[in-house]
Amino acid sequence: MIRKFFAFLLVIIFTFGAFSVNAAMLYKKELHSAAVYFVDMATGIPIVEKNINEKRSPASLTKMMTFATAYEMAEDVNNTKVKVRQEVLDKVDPDSSGVKLKDGEEIDLMGLFNAMLICSSGDAAMVIADYFGEGDISKFVDKMNEKAKNLGCADTHFVNPDGFYDENQYSTASDIYKITKYAMNFPDFLNIVSKSECNIFGDERDPIVTTNKMLDPKRGGKYYYPYVKGIKTGYLDDAGRCLVSYAEKNRRSYISVVMGGPVNDSKGNKIQENMAMIDTKNIYIWAFDELKSAKLYSKNSPIDEIPIEFVWNHDKLLLVPENDFFASLPADFEKKDVSLKSSIPEKVEAPINTGDVVGKADVFYKGELIGSFNVVSSSSFKKSYLLAVLYFFRNIVTSPIFLIIFALILILLIFYLRLFLRANIRRKRKNKIKKFPSRRR
Repeated sequence: MIRKFFAFLLVIIFTFGAFSVNAAMLYKKELHSAAVYFVDMATGIPIVEKNINEKRSPASLTKMMTFATAYEMAEDVNNTKVKVRQEVLDKVDPDSSGVKLKDGEEIDLMGLFNAMLICSSGDAAMVIADYFGEGDISKFVDKMNEKAKNLGCADTHFVNPDGFYDENQYSTASDIYKITKYAMNFPDFLNIVSKSECNIFGDERDPIVTTNKMLDPKRGGKYYYPYVKGIKTGYLDDAGRCLVSYAEKNRRSYISVVMGGPVNDSKGNKIQENMAMIDTKNIYIWAFDELKSAKLYSKNSPIDEIPIEFVWNHDKLLLVPENDFFASLPADFEKKDVSLKSSIPEKVEAPINTGDVVGKADVFYKGELIGSFNVVSSSSFKKSYLLAVLYFFRNIVTSPIFLIIFALILILLIFYLRLFLRANIRRKRKNKIKKFPSRRR
């Protein structure tokens, strides 16, 4: 029972840690932004990391969680009308982005989602939170925090739905990545965040325009990058420039989270350029131009073997990767620079099935960890209970305790035999004396 428990625990640890990695810093250019998390979508493996667990203000990146929480709560996202209340508009910070919502008007929920994610409308975020919080925005924010916790965002806390600065509202690049991945599961999310403009009102008001210049060919200028498909910008003096983006080219795709793009230089002068977008574009160009996706290990090719017990005619178990292992590496990389370090037990016991997790392997490129994968059994073996019984008795008779007890029993037996022999000799002497008594003279 104990052995089964530890085997189960081992499976859980390896399953949830299958892609726990410390990305190799293959990217050599300067990163101006405070935190960067750049991930290969095909493998889930980070390619570039910088301060990914540092708590920072998420600014309007918050609105991705506002979207995900509301989308999940909505009964029918395409047929929900939300009434705008002046009381809610009055709570919106004057410096927040807006789309001139009017008191009393009813807007489609999808229209509010578009406004919130495309032009980063703070009033749309507040109206959405008010609606799903049933008039209590804090109630909706509690739902946001609950969802963040469920997603494993251990270093994230929300106070408001629009991302306006509060010292108790914070997240990290790694947590924002988890929120982004979750939001991307909803079918309308990428459709919304990939738009450069959209008309949600149908009246005299202008169409909303994206704040993400990287995907806007009309207004993007030097920031425009044709392979970017979204996702969300953020800006506050205290947060710096922030940008979550997704790019796709030649069947390869990446997600980039950049936080804390500098607003002022070392002398305190205002930086006019969006350094978060510059960092992001530079990394994309490098990744698409200089990296290639390489299959380093095949799920059909053994990488190791270990002894297996309680199986007739088999004493070794071949181990293979759980899945084909890919990594983004420089196009001119050499296989000799790739190495593997396995963490596996000294032996395993039958029964075992094909695909059972046995251990974990870390993959290194030029000595730097670039990824990990589960190591699994390549075959299935039933347990021979006869061998198990024989093994049990063999262990008993070879155990130190058994040998000590056996030695004590042997000593006692020898001692007993000596006493028995002595007693027997005395008895024979007495019998002889009785049979042949000595004669007196």
